[in-house]
Amino acid sequence: MPSLVTFGETSAVFVARDIGRMRYCRDFTVRPGGAEATVAVGVKRLGFDTAWMSALGEDEMGHYIRSLVAGEGVDVSRVTMLPGKLTAVFLRERLPGGDARHFYYRKDSAFANYMPEMLDEGFIASAKFLHLTGINPALSPSCDAASWRAVEIAHAHGVKVSFDPNVRLALWSREQARACLERYLAAADVVFPGLEDMQMLYGPLADEDAITRLEQLGCRNIVMKCGEGDVLVATDGRIERLPVERIANPVDLMGAGDAFAAGALAGLLEGRDLVEAARLGVVVAGLAIQMPGNIEAMPTSDEVERRRSGGIAWKR
Repeated sequence: MPSLVTFGETSAVFVARDIGRMRYCRDFTVRPGGAEATVAVGVKRLGFDTAWMSALGEDEMGHYIRSLVAGEGVDVSRVTMLPGKLTAVFLRERLPGGDARHFYYRKDSAFANYMPEMLDEGFIASAKFLHLTGINPALSPSCDAASWRAVEIAHAHGVKVSFDPNVRLALWSREQARACLERYLAAADVVFPGLEDMQMLYGPLADEDAITRLEQLGCRNIVMKCGEGDVLVATDGRIERLPVERIANPVDLMGAGDAFAAGALAGLLEGRDLVEAARLGVVVAGLAIQMPGNIEAMPTSDEVERRRSGGIAWKR
């Protein structure tokens, strides 16, 4: 059975081949794009059995995504293919320095129709961790209900919950996001917010003020990514700041936060404490942004170990 189960939507992403305004781009590459599937693949490449639960349309993009994730060794047996519903898509405009803008087309997608009764309680109960993000509840009331039910199942069976708020104000208002996501943050055993997430929810905040706000919500184990800055780990009443290696010319920042979460979760599954797990997340994210794509860029455990020992991560 999987050590990690993730739950969430993955879309087909049409990525502009050229850097610049998408209106002038005529060529696109299709890639998978979804935080939870990316984390499942990332943790799998680091040596642990994982599963991804979701719903896809019974269409060409749905079959593409399901086959790709399954090909990475992730259990997709709880991915439902819904006839008559479309797999979500979004367009990715590439900007200098590996940055991007996204344009979403996911209203009434297959996953937006996910219902709580579609969850497999025994399957979730078999895992050590359940990972999900704040994108799910933004998609529809039924997705919110299913996500919350997944958390309740995890709690009932002693499965730890990790949560990345992954705030997307293109999907809902700040007020809606804050009211909903605070409930998930308080319920999670480990949270992976970005400082930018906290600022989108609460306005201008310094990093340690953001940690204080999370602690006031009841968050006990916090790993906060500070953009291009350091990572803050707050646990057991103390805060530790971890330096992040600056990558001079990142190729693609898509999925950097998911790579970080995958590394940290793999570290926790190895039995590391939260600080050491976060250190592993830093290495994994630093490697991932040097490759194009999100799932495609997830490093293997061998590549991570070569990088940590000071060698060249990728070998021909």
